[in-house]
Amino acid sequence: MKRNLAAVVTLGVLLAGCGAADAGDGAQKTITVASAAQPPNLDPHLSASSTTTGLSRPVFETLLSMDADRKPQPMLAESYERSPDGLKYTFKLRKGLKFQDGSDLDADDVVASMQRWSRLAPPVRDDFKDSTWTKVDPLTVALQVPKASFLHLLHLSSRFANYPAIMPKEIIDKAGDDPVKDIVGTGPYRFVEWKADQELTLEKWSGYQALPGERSGSVGNKTGKLDKIVFQFVADASTRTLGLKSGQYDITMDAPYDSLDELYDDPALKVGSYNSSPLNLVFSGRQGTPAANAAMRQAIHTALNRDEIMIAAVGRKELYDLSQHNMAKAQESMWNTEVGRSTFNKPDAAKVSALLKETGYNGESLVLTVTRDYTEAYNAAVVVQSQLQKVGIKVELQTREWASYFQQFLSEQTTWDMSVFPQVLQLDPSQTVGFSKSRPGYWASPRLDDLLARYRSAPTLKDATAMYDEMQRYIEDTRPLSRLGDNHGVYAATTRLRDVPTFDGAAVWWAVEFGE
Repeated sequence: MKRNLAAVVTLGVLLAGCGAADAGDGAQKTITVASAAQPPNLDPHLSASSTTTGLSRPVFETLLSMDADRKPQPMLAESYERSPDGLKYTFKLRKGLKFQDGSDLDADDVVASMQRWSRLAPPVRDDFKDSTWTKVDPLTVALQVPKASFLHLLHLSSRFANYPAIMPKEIIDKAGDDPVKDIVGTGPYRFVEWKADQELTLEKWSGYQALPGERSGSVGNKTGKLDKIVFQFVADASTRTLGLKSGQYDITMDAPYDSLDELYDDPALKVGSYNSSPLNLVFSGRQGTPAANAAMRQAIHTALNRDEIMIAAVGRKELYDLSQHNMAKAQESMWNTEVGRSTFNKPDAAKVSALLKETGYNGESLVLTVTRDYTEAYNAAVVVQSQLQKVGIKVELQTREWASYFQQFLSEQTTWDMSVFPQVLQLDPSQTVGFSKSRPGYWASPRLDDLLARYRSAPTLKDATAMYDEMQRYIEDTRPLSRLGDNHGVYAATTRLRDVPTFDGAAVWWAVEFGE
């Protein structure tokens, strides 16, 4: 069905300027959120930004999604079937679904959305290479894949970065490979306006068609409890803190670690934590420096006291976890291993000395790069530098603002040896350092190629998780990173909010509500 895109754009223009102050007697139904960052765009197919993911989740939905136990469940699909050989998936769509512009959702929209996502989203391009999406009938879509893999269902139900949002075909066709400009989905909130560098507003969509049943993870009844969500972009941490205390903001999901005592002590605020994010010491592997030697990387790994590092990073013991493997502590119900645990976080000066002697280290300086824009990463890097210098490893600490640092981290790996990198939660191990081609620490070898090929060909999640010991053994042997810890995200909110539910590292905005 054709949509009137001009009407969509005009609606956004007409609504521009309507913010939280216009809520009138519905003020208790409007929430003002202090967001530490502004997203680059609201296109989850293209943007890996956690801000894009968090702000767009109330707008867009997916064929499948994950319940609280992280099991795939139907969302826009009514049901799905996987062929016995794992090469074909058939999705039956729910009847009567509409987009927020009032048009019907049908198979054409799903095919257009999924073809674009499969082609453009970095985490899935390899796993969906040579796959085809086809329309069977107006409410049925088929996916044909060249090889069976557990990753297909995992990616299709993901709400992490680059999730498979369903959008109208006309909007997909208009955008091509560029970020979509017309923000239209099927979720409980619709996009209203975006004032660049100021705020972004979402409004409850009265036409939302919810699934039956209790909310569980990202499925179940997602009918919004708030009328309006206003995200105000506040990069300065002290401004976010002052705004919370004065009542200018109702909540921030980015409470600064160095202001936590002040926030905890305020009786008008509640402070809580949510899913942890891995903080890693990543090695570039650049040649011609001591860190190109695996024994030097093992010496660094052996020298570190993670509790000292993480206390410096987040300030409180209850705000971090320690985990020796590539996935976060919070994901151990799915991904867990004993490999590497017995020697993790047991600093051993004698072993460090022996490893340094093995490498022939002569006091050359190693470059440790970090951004000051993430205080947890910077504070951790300062302690890493101090600990390494105490065991005789000379370290030069270099800092950059985030954009410059991230460019250096991804594309200028010949300028640094190691980096304290604040990584967001990843869906599966193949997206983490050491296994992801898009990150430093990916060092191609026959061993790695064979390991990843077998992992990606695992037919079920059970088969894949059975390989996690082997994957972690590869990390232990080659040492592309050293895990520092998992820092918890911290939110601070007015006590007038009933609860702040979270799932997979983000607020569940449709379930947030004010009390009486």
